[in-house]
Amino acid sequence: MTARRVLVIDDSPTIHKVIGHTLNKLGLEVISIHDGESCIAKVREIKPDVVLLDFLMPGMNGYQVCKALGESDDLDKIPIVLMSAKGEMMGEKLVKTMGIVDFITKPFSPEALSTVIQHAIDKYIDSGAEENPDPLLPVGERKPEDLPTSEDLSDPRGRVALRGNLGMIPAAEIFQLLKFQAHTGILHIARGQAHLEIFLRDGAVIFARAAHVDDEFLLGRFLIESGAISARDLEVFLESRRGTSKLLGEQLVKLNHISQDDLKQALRQQTEELMYEVLRWGEGEFAFYVTENLPIESREAELELSVDQVLMEGFRRVDEWGLIEKEIREFDMVLARCQDATGVIKQIKLDQDEDRVLALVNGKRTIKDIVRASRRSSFDVCKVLYRLLSSRIVRKRSS
Repeated sequence: MTARRVLVIDDSPTIHKVIGHTLNKLGLEVISIHDGESCIAKVREIKPDVVLLDFLMPGMNGYQVCKALGESDDLDKIPIVLMSAKGEMMGEKLVKTMGIVDFITKPFSPEALSTVIQHAIDKYIDSGAEENPDPLLPVGERKPEDLPTSEDLSDPRGRVALRGNLGMIPAAEIFQLLKFQAHTGILHIARGQAHLEIFLRDGAVIFARAAHVDDEFLLGRFLIESGAISARDLEVFLESRRGTSKLLGEQLVKLNHISQDDLKQALRQQTEELMYEVLRWGEGEFAFYVTENLPIESREAELELSVDQVLMEGFRRVDEWGLIEKEIREFDMVLARCQDATGVIKQIKLDQDEDRVLALVNGKRTIKDIVRASRRSSFDVCKVLYRLLSSRIVRKRSS
């Protein structure tokens, strides 16, 4: 019997080595290519039994490869297993879309890869492929038992083009899709009471704002962090503008408290941090509205953030959060300084960030309190706390 063929499409030589070593042990023939552009010709040439495809690739990405294969009558039945870096659960219906029969999240273990590929062969090759997979319409169709967000995602400014559940389609895939299609419009993402609006022009993010989020995502934090204004001056200014609905940044610039460049830099940082945060959400809802009617503040900001760059940094942070959360499982945890009877801790040299965060650890504050007192992001503070916990400089206070 001829060995089953698996075509691997990924731009990472390391991934190719790992996959080849793993699948060869299963008696499978592995053919590797490094870009999506040559994929269609190669699939037509070798007729693989399964395509193992990376979603995030330069040039022709995984979405475009799936679409091209699906539009070819002689190739559209070949099952595709999607590799998605830190992708969330996509759900059964998405798995059936555009020939995608399964998915695996990188980094993966050899055992997980073997299981997914063997499942694809057993179900879709040896048992016969499903002839008419259900289309995903609408995207992320809700189930009756799903808990809705408390936010109304309807938007009269545009025409709804995409709507669904983050449990089925993660935020990263949504950003990529909108970038690939070069869409202009408004993306709403909500989880619980938190609600983000992300404004795009031709597939690039030009601005984002949020409601009902933690203080660390408010504009003031980024202005203070950049040195554009002191914490005290901002507090005085905020007190003086109580009751007004005018935009904070606009007022600060108008009264010469900060420059226009200071504001744009803070808005850029705020928008990036909001996007990094939403990449971690495994639940919630989203809706994208196609429209040229973008609010004036988004048109004036014109940040033009690269989705690819944001995702690269966002995925790096997701990886780090995974490590951090092994030590810091909840923000209500109280930390205390370790006793240093031996004098060993005193010999450990701390950098400025570590010194500042350590100064906030007093045996009474929760991690949430420390983040708020630091006026920095929870990611930055938790990174430092993770190092301090690992070095036994601070400890989790017993209840």
